[in-house]
Amino acid sequence: MFRDSVFSLITTVVRLATGLVLFIVLAHVWGPEQFGTFMYPFAIAGILVKVVDYGFLLQVARDIGKNPADAHAIMSRAHGAKLLLVIPAGLAAYATAVLLPGEKGFGALLVLLLADAVANSFALLSNVPLRALRRFDEEARIAAIGNLVVFAAVTGAVLVGYGPLQAAGVMAASRTLCVLLSWSAYRRLLGADPAATIERESVRTSLWKGLPFGVHATVGTLNMQLDTLMVQHYLGAGSVGLYQAGMRILLGALLVADALNGVYLSAMARCSHDRGALMRLGERMTRQLLTVGLFAFGCILVAGPWVVRLLFGERYDALAPLLPLFGLLVFLRSGGVSYGTLLTIADRQGVRVAGVCAAMLIGLGLNALLIPRLGLTGAVTASILSHVVLFGVYVHAARRDVGSLLVDRRSGILLCLAGVIVLFLPFLPPDHASIRIALGATLALASAVVGPTAAEWGHLPWASRPVSPVAR
Repeated sequence: MFRDSVFSLITTVVRLATGLVLFIVLAHVWGPEQFGTFMYPFAIAGILVKVVDYGFLLQVARDIGKNPADAHAIMSRAHGAKLLLVIPAGLAAYATAVLLPGEKGFGALLVLLLADAVANSFALLSNVPLRALRRFDEEARIAAIGNLVVFAAVTGAVLVGYGPLQAAGVMAASRTLCVLLSWSAYRRLLGADPAATIERESVRTSLWKGLPFGVHATVGTLNMQLDTLMVQHYLGAGSVGLYQAGMRILLGALLVADALNGVYLSAMARCSHDRGALMRLGERMTRQLLTVGLFAFGCILVAGPWVVRLLFGERYDALAPLLPLFGLLVFLRSGGVSYGTLLTIADRQGVRVAGVCAAMLIGLGLNALLIPRLGLTGAVTASILSHVVLFGVYVHAARRDVGSLLVDRRSGILLCLAGVIVLFLPFLPPDHASIRIALGATLALASAVVGPTAAEWGHLPWASRPVSPVAR
């Protein structure tokens, strides 16, 4: 349903505002060196919180999509397991903080940023049942209020002169509002208080059942943050600041893809028993994601350098030559979303874990090889190549599940266009904006002409039946 997709997009945009617009403010005010000092422990906290996340967002969304009447019981088991997982995450944070260089305050920053990440993890999980109730509007309201408070509080602290440590403290304190809002909506709409089932058998079942999801989420995040850690090791905090500024552009370009994934996940879970319907839905999702990715790739080529100067200022001009590579990474990550979702629906998390582990090992080797020789260009190149390997595994496994590559004629044209542009990238003159603009405009125009029609965007999948609130 178009209305649901709009609210899903609003939710995604608002949530990522604290990771996009807020971090743009931090980067602009602090500069590359201080911003890099903040983002290094932030990346480590993002890895450690995956112990608490344990892949529950995907697992619970899938389980509730298949059995919406059991939403409260599913959530209670997940909450109980998450509470216990806070303990090993905290111990790992303490051990890591001891090893981090204390003179830059990395240890204290890590503790505060992990507290913020854990609070956000519980808030996000509590919102999953709202999608089963088709209350995308309520989820959007919670995201808007909670995250805007976080944004306003941290931005205000930074603008009055506070540094990374104080900003992290304000962020963690204000994030508690997101948890309270999520729990209030859960209680009101499901008719039951948020609960945590901490029983030996229940916890053991939840952890064992969620093990592939947890391993995939942890290794996947490690794979995404590994480059930041290695940039810090080889190039220092200033380069981390530049690289993370580029990642903010990447995340902004992936907003629509993330929203589409949220809409399609429940729909694909409902038709998982029908291989033909699942294949058709997967083809449509792939085409729409390729369109979004190609359009974003083109826009980054056209306007990237001006966007960098506008958002981050002159101190980040060294980021501009990397933008074509970041644009290609946006296209790859957008196009691979549908295949990963299909594997989740088909209970093939083991394949996802294997793919992510392979990509992480390849990325580790490539980063160690390329960063000392090519600097930040080597880091982005290593990320691109590791994602090619990852999505190659996903596509092969998805084909075995549904008997299709999920690529129809229009999707094939979009892929060919992207491939042709990629061949030109190594020869793209850095000081000839006209060539870059021509290539980017070609991609953006082609995505609009060849991609999904306006009618298809207006008929996105939506829940075919309402779900009754859980009885008290």
